[in-house]
Amino acid sequence: MSDFECGPISYVTKSGLKVLDRIHLRLSSPEIVVINGPSGCGKSTLLRSIVGLNRARVAQRRLNGRDYHEKRLALWRSKVTLLLQDAPCIDGTILENLEFPFRFKNGAEKSFSRDQVLKLMRKVQLGHIPLEDPISRLSGGERHRLGIVRGLLWAPSVLLADEPLSGLEPELADMCFGLLRDYARERDAIVICVFHEERLAKNADEWLRLEDGTLHRVNPC
Repeated sequence: MSDFECGPISYVTKSGLKVLDRIHLRLSSPEIVVINGPSGCGKSTLLRSIVGLNRARVAQRRLNGRDYHEKRLALWRSKVTLLLQDAPCIDGTILENLEFPFRFKNGAEKSFSRDQVLKLMRKVQLGHIPLEDPISRLSGGERHRLGIVRGLLWAPSVLLADEPLSGLEPELADMCFGLLRDYARERDAIVICVFHEERLAKNADEWLRLEDGTLHRVNPC
């Protein structure tokens, strides 16, 4: 079981606009959480603040009773991992894009499994694409699905996903969301997803809405 705590989180733009106002997240696994809200409200900023990719003020980052201060952000990111919205890839093959995180120092304790790669690729309907093909072959939607595979392979305690289903047809989006939900259950993990639409939020364990700098719990109808 993972216990996750982050906050209070505050973020003010250079122009003085308060985007995040002392947001405090406390979650326990297994759980899948969906955050949505109006465009430009700060959903992506919140996820980037959690992992320390911007200049937000974050009072505390804590996982399983252990504090992670600024000098330990690299270790924090190995356990609390963000899938970026644009699903960035490196030049090279599909296999190289899945392998490269495991070459870093913080990946030394993790093992890369080609069998697990093939299993996950089939689950996101990419199993027909050879792993040795260049990454340039993939469309935007396929890159998003590959990003999900890469995140699940890394197997973090907390997986943050910024619009991971962008551009996917509803049936495929439902399937990928189910895969993320299964990951939380099977790995006793926490998954936090940002979505624009509300449809999938109703199937989450917790639905939060970000508006006016604060998070509010939503009770699905």
